[in-house]
Amino acid sequence: MVATLRSDQQVDVFFTGSIKPKVASLLNDLSSSNQKSTGALISAAEITASFQKVPELALVATKDVAPQGLEGRFRIVDSEKLSQRFLFVQQILVKEESRFSVTLNRESTSQLLSLFTPEIRDYLDALMAPIITGEKLSPADYLTLVTSVYGKTIAQEIASSQITLEVHVPGTICSVLGGSGSGSKAFFVIPFVDLLVLENPLVYQIAWKP
Repeated sequence: MVATLRSDQQVDVFFTGSIKPKVASLLNDLSSSNQKSTGALISAAEITASFQKVPELALVATKDVAPQGLEGRFRIVDSEKLSQRFLFVQQILVKEESRFSVTLNRESTSQLLSLFTPEIRDYLDALMAPIITGEKLSPADYLTLVTSVYGKTIAQEIASSQITLEVHVPGTICSVLGGSGSGSKAFFVIPFVDLLVLENPLVYQIAWKP
């Protein structure tokens, strides 16, 4: 995922991703007959429709990418209002030092899940993700649970999955929390299992001088 914070306070986001093969096969087996007939576990059309319901997002476009992948883009046209709607995202733009942060914890789970389509929430439920079930598990305990139910290969694919985020800012970076950065770019690598579990708050922050 690449996010470009623009000087006009808007943010351009491009994302791409795919479901690993064994997890995809499992979810396909657990899916309804209608989903099996389409072949796609995640519908680009439904993702687009979901994002278009958020007033602060514009220029939303997504497409299916084989196998079991998705890519798309959107623009955040009003960061301040988006921060009021989704409190886990904050952007402070001031002359001295601007900041952008994302804080994910159990309290913000419902807001995070509201961005997902029902099918994605169903898949997370099938994977027994603690952010869905409400259980308090460590990543290790969760992977042990997955292994006991679905086998070691599924657990290994979840354990090796990650989200990479590259953020471009309109200035020079002063500090980065939860990642690394220099110049005008910051980089974050987020283990997928940490998102599924949210045992502890995940905090990612960039500060820069415009």
